[in-house]
Amino acid sequence: MHHLQTNQITLERALHALERETGLKARVLHWEPQFGIEGHRPDALIEVAGPQGMQQFAVEIKNVDRFLIIDHLRHFWPAHTDQPFLIAAPYIAPQIAQRCREINMCFADTAGNVFLRAPGLHVYVTGKRKPPELDAADEGRAVTPAGLRIVFALLCEPPLLNATYRELAAAARVALGTVGPVIKDLENRKHITPVPEHRPAMGRRFLDRQRLFEEWVAMYPTILRPKLNVRRFRGPRPNWTDGVDLNQYHAFWGGEVAANRLLHHLQPKAATIYTREAPNRLIVEHRLKADVNGDTEILDVFWNPDRVQTIRDAVPPILAYADLFTTTDGRDVEAAKMIYDEYIGPAFRN
Repeated sequence: MHHLQTNQITLERALHALERETGLKARVLHWEPQFGIEGHRPDALIEVAGPQGMQQFAVEIKNVDRFLIIDHLRHFWPAHTDQPFLIAAPYIAPQIAQRCREINMCFADTAGNVFLRAPGLHVYVTGKRKPPELDAADEGRAVTPAGLRIVFALLCEPPLLNATYRELAAAARVALGTVGPVIKDLENRKHITPVPEHRPAMGRRFLDRQRLFEEWVAMYPTILRPKLNVRRFRGPRPNWTDGVDLNQYHAFWGGEVAANRLLHHLQPKAATIYTREAPNRLIVEHRLKADVNGDTEILDVFWNPDRVQTIRDAVPPILAYADLFTTTDGRDVEAAKMIYDEYIGPAFRN
């Protein structure tokens, strides 16, 4: 289904749910209106019939699975903007809804969860359950754990898009049979093009790597990361990571330490380590103690470091970026944006 068509269906269902839950009637005035902030245009302009008359909202239609998406949109549409702003989404979970309310960001989803705040209008409905068709739609797609491994490999190493399925499976460390369905799903959702039938030598190409990257970052913390055998420890002292080279342990720094290695900017307060093998020697030699509230976490490597390029002993920049957005620390968010500006954004523009 075309991306614009999918967006239109999402917004129409969200407005229908809004009326069902609150009695407020709303309609779309314009699709892709010709206004915006910093060159960023909304997907639609809607009108809601409130107690004090009609109220317009600029609308961004997004899958909202992480605070990251909210922070991005908040950057484009700050609270002081004259034009009220609203996120329309297939589903917004209760914790995301609460965060939106805290930062005064309006939203509506297809389940009937909604937060509207404008002159004479204040509505908050949450706790409506995720529509079952959304769960069914996710099965077998690129947003499964195996699918996210494949997408990560493609984002880090774009030439893999036209490699053999066997090469892509090896880079993503997935079963060969999972590659075909994921590629087909990426084609169906207009992330990549199919191989041209009459000119197969042209191969596939990305249609919007930025959009695929944003989807991966949003999905990674809740779908793939929990599958990586996450264990927590406490280091022997603050800053125990200083000067430690993980190459000897066949491991890589993520999160704040990766940001320090990539940017020489952030002084780490917490450590994230991805390891290719059992971390016993690392734990013993650096006197790490098991602690569910510890400042150090160890996860399994989920990509093939022999086929996906890393920088020194840090994880690929896309993963470091995603790790930093799993926290609510403003230092981490700032470092993530710096990693994007230096390592990720320029590659997407090539």
